[in-house]
Amino acid sequence: MSTGDDRPARVIVGFDGSDDAQAALAFGLAHAKARGAELAIVYAVDDTVLNSAWGVVFDPDEIKRGAGAMLDDTTKELVKQGFPAARIRTSVVLGAPPTALSRLSEWACLVVVGRRSDSSERAFVGSTAVGAAATSRCPVVVVCADQPLREETKRIGVAINAAVRLGGHGLDWALDEARRTGASLTVLSVAKAVTSRFFASNTTQQQQDEMVAETRQRVDAIVAHARESHPDVTIGAEVAYGSPVDTLVARSADLDLLVAEVQTSFPTFAVSGVARGIMTHAHCPVALLRAKDARSNG
Repeated sequence: MSTGDDRPARVIVGFDGSDDAQAALAFGLAHAKARGAELAIVYAVDDTVLNSAWGVVFDPDEIKRGAGAMLDDTTKELVKQGFPAARIRTSVVLGAPPTALSRLSEWACLVVVGRRSDSSERAFVGSTAVGAAATSRCPVVVVCADQPLREETKRIGVAINAAVRLGGHGLDWALDEARRTGASLTVLSVAKAVTSRFFASNTTQQQQDEMVAETRQRVDAIVAHARESHPDVTIGAEVAYGSPVDTLVARSADLDLLVAEVQTSFPTFAVSGVARGIMTHAHCPVALLRAKDARSNG
């Protein structure tokens, strides 16, 4: 299996020993097993915090030694679980975690990260997950320790913004993933509720129904094409009216994987509020693909 060139398939896991990182490692391990891929476990030492605001200077070599020892112990445990030692790579790199993972993603088919780092506030998605999703050259899966461990991927949902035709790359990836795993696929689209910062929406029920019907028409065309190109995948569709974040997060409770496409703009590589909301609150792992850099499953 390859990533489209002569390099072997590789699943990269950003790892810092936190609970969310452990969940990311479990997901990455299962994915590497299923793909026959290498498993690369990366610990990024953020050099921006080595000199603290309190005047405490940390020794990067000492930190790297400690991280290396942790990765060695992790490797031994994975080998005990039956994963081939020859397919495990570990590295400790100096630099901002999102930058390190983005650079390494050029030679990977998947990057897996925890939703939050050990020091992040629990109410927000961590900067590593956001940065990786915004800059990675391959799909990024964000996993949380609070989510139930799923042994198999049986139900995949893919978010499509039918109004602006956003989500095509995500749909292609999700279709390949569904075919590979034997999972069913549900195309999810939300006719966004009209809201105002100062006034409640005065959209009538008839207007809401018309918006849903128009969205449904567009989604049905997308699904028809997907069924034609992937006749071996069971594909359904759901259209709702309301908040995209609230709707998709609620739906994620019944999924094993939620796939979404993210758009970023240079030079900030900012991720939209919808993507951040899904990353923060989803009840299942979330696979995120950059709209212009989506890569096939290999």
